[in-house]
Amino acid sequence: MFMGSPELFRNIGLIIICNFIGAIPFCNIIAKIHSNKDLREIGDRNPGSWNLIFNVSKFWGSLGVILDILKGFLSYFLVLKITGFEIVAILAGCAAVAGHNYSPYLKFSGGKGIASTIGFLLAIHPLAIIAFGIGILSALFSVRNMIWGVISGIVASSIFLWLFKSSPVYLIAGILLLMIIIPKYINRSITIPHNFKFRKEKSVKDLFTPKIR
Repeated sequence: MFMGSPELFRNIGLIIICNFIGAIPFCNIIAKIHSNKDLREIGDRNPGSWNLIFNVSKFWGSLGVILDILKGFLSYFLVLKITGFEIVAILAGCAAVAGHNYSPYLKFSGGKGIASTIGFLLAIHPLAIIAFGIGILSALFSVRNMIWGVISGIVASSIFLWLFKSSPVYLIAGILLLMIIIPKYINRSITIPHNFKFRKEKSVKDLFTPKIR
């Protein structure tokens, strides 16, 4: 990839396309069609699959999860097939997650990116999902704070990929995902230190209940 080469412009175009595909608010569209509800006005006001499952429909919410996973999966998988460049595919996957979290179709609001991230990691290597799951669940049960759970899951999966595939490029992916996702978990009505407080939630159940945190 050299500056000015057709491949460079193609790769940039693919990354931008993945961002706009990731931005498609499938869950909010489903909620509107199914029950004429705007997910940004109910539950935790997050237009993502978890809010759809809890406050609209478990069945349609499950479909929303699948569609959000496909955003991340197909962005990485197809771009890697087209370009053959791992770094471009990684940037495309991150772009899809960023599009989901900051959708131009929803005035740059959006979901929290976990389902899209799972799809992205699944496309890189299925075992990365196990590392992600171990990381996020161990932190959730030990410190009862979703922010630390997400951080732990992303760090664990990126370190696993770095070691398993012997390439530090996956650490870059982890850093980008943290920058994209963690701001969505910050509750600006409380202080930053309180957002990162250990044992922030009273119970593990509270972690999985959509609410404004």
